[in-house]
Amino acid sequence: MAAREAMCLEGLDGDQDAHDVQYVRLEEATLAELKANSPAVPPSRGRASSDDEDCNSLACSDNWEERHKRPPRASLTSMTVNLITAGLGAGILSLPWATAGTSFIAGVAITAVVLALNAWTIMILVEAADRLQAFDLGMLLSHLPGRWGKCAGLFCNILTWGSVFLCLVSDVVVVADSVEPFLLTWIGRSQADANAITTSGALWWVRGPVLAVAAGMVLPLCFMDQQHLSFSSSLGILVNIYIFFVVLAILIKGGVNSDCCLLGFGSGQITMFSSLMQCAILQMCVLPMYEELEDRTPGKFGRAVAVAFTFLFVLFTAFSGCAYLAFGPGVESNVIMNFPQSLFGDIARLGMAVVIIAVYPIMLTSMIAPIRHWEEAREFGTYQRSRFATLAIVVASAVGAIFASDLGTLNTMNGAIQVSAFIAFAPGLTGLFLLGPKGIPWRGLMYALLVGGFAASTLGLLYTDNAVAELSDSCRWGIAHLGSNELPY
Repeated sequence: MAAREAMCLEGLDGDQDAHDVQYVRLEEATLAELKANSPAVPPSRGRASSDDEDCNSLACSDNWEERHKRPPRASLTSMTVNLITAGLGAGILSLPWATAGTSFIAGVAITAVVLALNAWTIMILVEAADRLQAFDLGMLLSHLPGRWGKCAGLFCNILTWGSVFLCLVSDVVVVADSVEPFLLTWIGRSQADANAITTSGALWWVRGPVLAVAAGMVLPLCFMDQQHLSFSSSLGILVNIYIFFVVLAILIKGGVNSDCCLLGFGSGQITMFSSLMQCAILQMCVLPMYEELEDRTPGKFGRAVAVAFTFLFVLFTAFSGCAYLAFGPGVESNVIMNFPQSLFGDIARLGMAVVIIAVYPIMLTSMIAPIRHWEEAREFGTYQRSRFATLAIVVASAVGAIFASDLGTLNTMNGAIQVSAFIAFAPGLTGLFLLGPKGIPWRGLMYALLVGGFAASTLGLLYTDNAVAELSDSCRWGIAHLGSNELPY
């Protein structure tokens, strides 16, 4: 390691030629290091002698993945399904609320931009991960040149843990919000009592058990691999499609809310950008997922990303648009709260809990992967530390959900934080220093990604409200205009 660091430049800036030479040396040293640390069996774990014909334990295997009990490989179909499900967490429920401050047409355009930007930056990370065989963001960024590598890796791990933990808290909140009305009805309480839970804590004895049950339901799935998670992911996708059709039925039955805006501009579009980022940012999850892809190549994973993000674009725009048109500017930050008290609405509520339970373990992998890789590097022989961390995170997210009441604000703030970490910081530095020699246009694009990402993150933290009133004043083309000859201007 010392030899490799000696080859690196002292900073991240410098002459292009010097950077190209440095990268070649860095890559050669990295490959040599990987070869030196490759799956040679340690003496204490070596093969049994030829006299021991019956040796079939993991310790007798030359295969690194077998010795470390690596999970089975996931097929391309399973990976695609899991990628789709990862984008269908709690964030999608806030999209109608964000659209209410954005306008319908602007919301569609922002959705396309956000998903395209995420797909591109995901592939930057995957290509670098494949080159360096580093399958979590912290490990990948630790390959940055000079003194900055370890610091960048540690910083990225901290950001990953913080932002993903907020996602998990949101997930548990959605499960509780979905199940709680049924429990309240059973004990003879009203929905107004449910609203008092998060403000006064008067019914903590209702929400507390619900959160505990939610944590208990997601915990077993958190120990499953990507291949086996594809079943719960498929179920989650089907439930989301059902929820969309429920919204569509409500729209057809009740008609379009006349206060909706089709085209307008305002600060709510910043909130929409951040809310979409909270849904679409999967950068912290994709490297552990890519590690489990069968016969993995960046091109193969790219096909999964293309299919998954195309599906998400259709679902996001259709769901958020229809819900906004059906419920109007006053749509809740958790749109499930707008659903009618009917059989179909109740099934949708319970179904959303199923979706979140399917999403939760996929998101959790990004927090556990650095611990698991550390265990493997140290040859501990077991995954006890990562398993304990899994249990602790699940419990902590359930406790955190007690204090989280406004899903829209939580998702918006988390999305803003994720933009700086996973759209700007990680892909930008990876594109500059870990993909080999690149021309001036590419480097300029990476610098623009860094600057633009941090600017968008700052704005997202400043603007967390959907600004419905502002859009109402600045709407250029609303539903009310459709009955007249007025056109957008």
